[in-house]
Amino acid sequence: MSVEIIYEKKYPRIDPMEEMKQIELEMADEPEEPTPSFEEIMQKIQENTTYVLMPERIKASEDFIRAAIEVSELYELDTKIERHFDHISVDYSFNCCGGLRDINKVIGMADQSSFFKDIFGWDITISLDFFTHAVVRNGRVVAP
Repeated sequence: MSVEIIYEKKYPRIDPMEEMKQIELEMADEPEEPTPSFEEIMQKIQENTTYVLMPERIKASEDFIRAAIEVSELYELDTKIERHFDHISVDYSFNCCGGLRDINKVIGMADQSSFFKDIFGWDITISLDFFTHAVVRNGRVVAP
């Protein structure tokens, strides 16, 4: 049985250490500004952010949670589900594996997904977010 490559493209890899050196060189020429605190950054973000409830998404969020729990139990994945002010997040953590077909349902329901490696003591963590509120920042909808 042969394998047919339908599409393949490789992108140049960026060495993060080289990038950091370049940034440090560029910053060395600029006058140093005081670094704002975490609280100052969050305050600036929040003062320009509005949250708009999307009532139709409240019921859908319960379906998202139920599906996430089903997948967790089916594959025995470490799972953390959290309700934030504007969204529900689901984190699945596991070691490398294949055949997680049913996880596609939950990924398809999510508004955004992030993938992390080597955190929480596992090879992979998939973080899925389902928004219950529209997030408007500086007059622009940024989520969902």
